[in-house]
Amino acid sequence: MIDTKIFNNTKRAFVLKSDSDLKRSIFIFRLMSIPFLVPLLTFFTNLSLKLRLPVEWIIRKTIFAQFCGGESQKECLPLVKLMYSEKVHSVLDYSVEGKETEEDFDKAAENKIAIIKFASEAKEIPFAVAKPTGLGRFKIWEKVTCNEILSADEEKEWERIKNRFERVCQAAYDHNTKLLIDAEESWMQDAADQLCEEMMKKFNQEQVIIYNTLQCYRWDRLTYTKELHETRQKRRL
Repeated sequence: MIDTKIFNNTKRAFVLKSDSDLKRSIFIFRLMSIPFLVPLLTFFTNLSLKLRLPVEWIIRKTIFAQFCGGESQKECLPLVKLMYSEKVHSVLDYSVEGKETEEDFDKAAENKIAIIKFASEAKEIPFAVAKPTGLGRFKIWEKVTCNEILSADEEKEWERIKNRFERVCQAAYDHNTKLLIDAEESWMQDAADQLCEEMMKKFNQEQVIIYNTLQCYRWDRLTYTKELHETRQKRRL
């Protein structure tokens, strides 16, 4: 359990932040607390980027600096090492989702594999993270979760998703890097659980490499956990 009392000592909790960093954070979070402002700013930001207006430097100095460590593993490394100097580990997450093309999904898989390899060589990064829905269309995940019949083309698409997912897990196994499978929306979670359990069964024989995520605010997750435990116990008998 995390000792939340550490945040009572603000000097200790924010030791890695400068005064300007903290002021920027306060400014950003105050803006985000205004309900109508977030969608409005999002709209104008996307519009500005489409029109190729020179707004990227503003984004980099504000939202990007607040929530992102960099655009590549190498670019994130200085911040990762800085945090590790205060005994804080980091996790690099390539969480692009909502794409629609096979090219995007293949690219997402390769990026996740690259992060796994990078994490295996950095003591500051204890595990990698993978978002299942970044590897295939939302509609397919939803249909599989709902046990809907897939068309012939959708069956092939689902097989490609499963192959990408397995390649990512295989990379974690090959590089001895723990891989945390991120949770999904409830209407897509069963399909993600299904694949994750298959990969856990395949790659967790000698040691635990693949981890699933349980969203504790969901009323059904305790039952799901108990069922997993019972299944594992039966296999050991």
